[in-house]
Amino acid sequence: MQLKVLGSSSKGNGYVLDGNNEALVIEAGVKLIEAKKAIDFKLSKLVGCLCTHQHNDHAGYASEYAKAGVRVLALEEVLKAKGITRNCQRIELGKGYKMGGFKILPFEVMHDVPCVGFVIEHSECGKIVFLTDTYACQYRFANVNHYLIEANYADDILIENILAGRVPQAMRNRLLTSHFELSNTIAMLKSSDLHSVRNIVLIHLSDGNSDERRFVAECKAVLGKKVVAANAGLVLDIDTIPL
Repeated sequence: MQLKVLGSSSKGNGYVLDGNNEALVIEAGVKLIEAKKAIDFKLSKLVGCLCTHQHNDHAGYASEYAKAGVRVLALEEVLKAKGITRNCQRIELGKGYKMGGFKILPFEVMHDVPCVGFVIEHSECGKIVFLTDTYACQYRFANVNHYLIEANYADDILIENILAGRVPQAMRNRLLTSHFELSNTIAMLKSSDLHSVRNIVLIHLSDGNSDERRFVAECKAVLGKKVVAANAGLVLDIDTIPL
């Protein structure tokens, strides 16, 4: 299986888990045509689309997916906000879901609107934890093979930008209660059992308040694992058994 990144920023988020015979999209912040390209226009291969929350960079094109016959799994707030009434399933926390061979367990996270993360399992990739748009996570996960985890900003970079007048103070006030800061990302992973982890993918890096090279280097140094940053066009092998 391959992870294909369609976008990973405030401009739009979208990720494809592309297997031999089926694929799953995580986040509908990028147009459906980009997901189609990623799977060689084999739309029948696409078993579903997961959305974490209603903000447009994560669910702006959710209705487009649903209208094309792709089942959208999302919170009720997302379905209502996007006017989706068909080809959809409402998330109930505490329940698991299945889309093709993908097993999906949503869990609550802490954003400024109702939001979830996902534990995703498939025989071709093992267990994935997808976590974005949260300032904390009360859960820890066992036997994870791949993390897709937000590292949105570094507080020192943000403060420097505020002092220079590049961003308003209000941005920091919001970010503190809505997004993972780099040290939070590292702290969560450091307190987790990483023995089975093969890939840590840093997602949703801020355009102006992050430093990709620094973030990857710091995570590698502390965690001792393969770390990459998600950029549009990234293709990463996430097979259960490495080649």
